[in-house]
Amino acid sequence: MNNLKNILLLTLVSTAFISLNASDKKDKIHMYPQAQEGYTRYVIEVPKTKNDYDHKLELFVGKRMLVDCNNRSFFGKVNEVDLKGWGYKYLEITDIEAGASTMMACPGPKVEKFISLHAPEKLIRRYNSRSPLVVYIPSDYTLKYRFWSASEDLQDATKQ
Repeated sequence: MNNLKNILLLTLVSTAFISLNASDKKDKIHMYPQAQEGYTRYVIEVPKTKNDYDHKLELFVGKRMLVDCNNRSFFGKVNEVDLKGWGYKYLEITDIEAGASTMMACPGPKVEKFISLHAPEKLIRRYNSRSPLVVYIPSDYTLKYRFWSASEDLQDATKQ
């Protein structure tokens, strides 16, 4: 009878542990709102590092387009929104429109390139392996990212 109780208890604990782990990923974003119509919610989870403060995350909001040799970009609003009651923030990218372009004569054919939003200071984010970065952007754009890491070497400044 004691063995049966132990087996039953072990089964219950195992089932609870498995269900908690299965919902763990969902629990990290359940407090964030669903994307509004016409928008897509992106979630970026980065791997744990020895020191998150030595890294940054650079975001690129844009789309693939056929372009000639002229430089192109998009402009838009980057809003950091407080998630009320949770102490977290998320990004909303809105009002995206075509930016300025150079006007060079381009002899070659058009090529497909990823053209991104021009807002460099607002799209470099703190690296945080403990909580996801949640970003909402218009559905006809995509989100890409890359990591930046600080060098271990410190340079001496020149006195003048």
